[in-house]
Amino acid sequence: MKIKLSAIALGLILSANAMAAPPQQQDNHKHLIGLGSGIVAGTVIAGPLGGIIAGMFGLFIADDVVDEQQLKLAAADIQAKDKQLAEMQQQIAQVKQHSHLQLVSMDKEIDKVIQEVEGNIQFRTGSYVIEDHYKPQLELLAESLRSHPQLQLSLSGHADRRGDPDFNQALSEQRVISVKNYLLSRQVAASQLVTMSYGENAPVSSEQNLESDFFDRRVMLELKEAKPVMTAAN
Repeated sequence: MKIKLSAIALGLILSANAMAAPPQQQDNHKHLIGLGSGIVAGTVIAGPLGGIIAGMFGLFIADDVVDEQQLKLAAADIQAKDKQLAEMQQQIAQVKQHSHLQLVSMDKEIDKVIQEVEGNIQFRTGSYVIEDHYKPQLELLAESLRSHPQLQLSLSGHADRRGDPDFNQALSEQRVISVKNYLLSRQVAASQLVTMSYGENAPVSSEQNLESDFFDRRVMLELKEAKPVMTAAN
């Protein structure tokens, strides 16, 4: 009977020490709890030898408890990391979508600006030679036309009111041809270019003077989106 009481006392002491230990030693103390509980139960039921055997089984039970708790902690950690990963993936998707929307918006704005382009190429008196300082502008215009096949450029040739009207008509046509050929040499599609010639019949101002004559010697450029061709079926 004394041996049983001693075993019980030992088991209680081990359990009490385990409960009072600091948190960082919990795993070892859980082993002690298992051992002590097994000793108590085994001693009461089967004597000292039973207490020893039951104590050993108590250790296995304690190991199972520790392993199960560690698995739970590991599973919780994995779940938390999975949640963080999902949040990061969602943030990346939102950034990509926002960037795509910005690019689409920028493309629309660029198209809008391009469609509103209008300008003139001025010429010297009696000449249809393109001045060098206009060529960089024509290069940019050619690049825009190549990049946007849906755009179309209208070329309107003009001449001032000095000289013979027939000569001025032919001169306005030649000016248009010069600009058109320059753009064609920069790989602009011929289908994107529309040409017209007005001679001296569409002056900038109703008054004729040196200043208005300068503005009349021009090829007018108008860039816009091409209209769909009407067919017999339509």
